Amino acid sequence: MSGDCVWQYGAGSLGKAEHTGHGDIVVGGKTVGATAEGPAVQALLRAIENIRPHLDENDQAEVDAVVESIAEETSVERRRGLVRRVSGIAALAGEAGLPVIAAATALLGG
Repeated sequence: MSGDCVWQYGAGSLGKAEHTGHGDIVVGGKTVGATAEGPAVQALLRAIENIRPHLDENDQAEVDAVVESIAEETSVERRRGLVRRVSGIAALAGEAGLPVIAAATALLGG
C-alpha cells in the first residue's frame, strides 16, 4: 500500500489519507487510531480493572504495568503487543477473563 493516496470529499470527510505501509495512518494532518480517551481503550481498561481480584500478585503486577503502558502508548503496533500480553493473562484467568478478551478483540478490530 506504500504510496497510495485517497481523497474523500463531502460531509464527514476527513480529507487526504496517507499510509506509508507501517505505523499510524495520517488523515487530514492528524493521526487516526485508538487513543487513551477512546471508548475501545476505556472499555478494555475497565475490563482489566474488574479482572484484578481474580489474579495472583505476580499477574496483578504485570497487568498494572501493561495498563499504564496501554493508556500512554501512541504507536498502534506497540499497543497491539501490550493488548495481546494482557489478553494472555486474561485467558489464564478462565471465565473471569472473557470480558478482557472481548474488549481486547474489539480494540484490535477483530
